[in-house]
Amino acid sequence: MNLEADKFREFLGIEVLEVREGYAKVKGVVRESFLNFHGTAHGSYIMALADAAFALAANSDGRERVALSIKVDFYKPAFEGEELIGEAEAIKKGRIMFCDLRITRTGELIAKGDAIAVAVEK
Repeated sequence: MNLEADKFREFLGIEVLEVREGYAKVKGVVRESFLNFHGTAHGSYIMALADAAFALAANSDGRERVALSIKVDFYKPAFEGEELIGEAEAIKKGRIMFCDLRITRTGELIAKGDAIAVAVEK
């Protein structure tokens, strides 16, 4: 897996903290440019953290997988300057991988979801 090839993750400043088979953890800091008109982190930024972790977890075993589905439920807002942690963990591995997603702020759950990826057949 070529982490440098993910220019969108790099653009958002998302840092990879841990990757192991079926699991990934990333970190991001809410910038002013990531705020919506309520002054809170835009849902798409929170979703991007979840998606970045998901992409890493789904491809962590050497199989090339792409997303079929991703869903995130938002529980609490995040604010400028806050550090958020995104985690993805496989709950079923194989050609199709199912993952649980979590976004936390200092251990507090602010969003969670699930995602499905499928192996690319070449």
